[in-house]
Amino acid sequence: MISPLVNYYIDVNIALFATFAVWSIVRFGLARVGYRFSFQAEQNLIIAFMGLAVLGPILVRVGAGILPAYANITDLLVSWYLGGGVEMSAKQFQSILGAKSAAIESIINRDSWFTMLGFGLAISAFGFFVARLAINALTLHKVLSHSFSLKQMGRVRIVASDRVDVPFTTRGLNKFYVVVPVGMIGDAWKIRISIAHEMQHIRHGDVTWEYLWSFVHPLMFWNPAFGLFRKRLNVLRELLCDAALLSRPTFNKRRYCETLLSVAKSMTQRGLTNNVLAVPFVEPKRHLARRGQSSLEYRILYALELPSAHRSIRFGGIGILVPIIGAAMLVLLVLQQPSEWSYDRIMLSTIANLEHLESLNSSTK
Repeated sequence: MISPLVNYYIDVNIALFATFAVWSIVRFGLARVGYRFSFQAEQNLIIAFMGLAVLGPILVRVGAGILPAYANITDLLVSWYLGGGVEMSAKQFQSILGAKSAAIESIINRDSWFTMLGFGLAISAFGFFVARLAINALTLHKVLSHSFSLKQMGRVRIVASDRVDVPFTTRGLNKFYVVVPVGMIGDAWKIRISIAHEMQHIRHGDVTWEYLWSFVHPLMFWNPAFGLFRKRLNVLRELLCDAALLSRPTFNKRRYCETLLSVAKSMTQRGLTNNVLAVPFVEPKRHLARRGQSSLEYRILYALELPSAHRSIRFGGIGILVPIIGAAMLVLLVLQQPSEWSYDRIMLSTIANLEHLESLNSSTK
């Protein structure tokens, strides 16, 4: 039972790296052909790629035979090696090809101190992130229990709290909560923009997605592909909400940007602004970025030019379906195991055995 789970977990992470590589190429290509503002399509594409990574190991086993038997990463690498693609001993190359199997065996048996140390660190990190989730949930509960209601709209409850300085959205089992700072109530424009922005997050399903990523994070904390995907999704959700609100004739761009800057300026170091179970009006860390373009700066520049005239590709268009199919083929190629020994792999094994015999003969002389 343990072996299939470990194998599945490793395959998911490998598939995630594969889909991330495809996404990076697609994003670079879209920017070069004038579709850099296709934020909705990019968001849907990332979610589709992450779903593909989760389902990839299952698809490989259920859909065995979709690709030819020789269409797997092992046979392709062996053929590349035998063709002189890399200068390396056959024994070393064989060990690289068998790294995944060796890792699974080592994790299951835990027969070395190095494996035990890594396993202990992984469990400790997992426990840390689970504990952080519990603390975040407790903090949110305290804020909501000490807030007072402003308005109820169906399943959405708007409340005010003196324990926060940034508007944010969170949810319970059946209700959504839009929380605004008490000090913001006196400013009609600021409170209107903040509530409208957070309500847009609820319409887009951002709060539910944030909960999902937060629960998955303890399992994938070490995978940079997951972290970069999630970071980009955080940026996209804000840009999409900004665009949806600024497309309304009742919202003024200048007032909107002034509200973003005002909230960012008034932020303190309160722990709630870093809560992973909440979707804030302004990201607490990124607005103070020193290197590169911060998320807040990007949002303001985008809001000022609001590229309604720029080209934007739709999720159902052929330009998006092609990379999804390409990513699926790559995942199958990477995860599909060779069905039987090929001529090239027999040749590699023979060369490795000859190298081993040569090393034994040299040691006996």
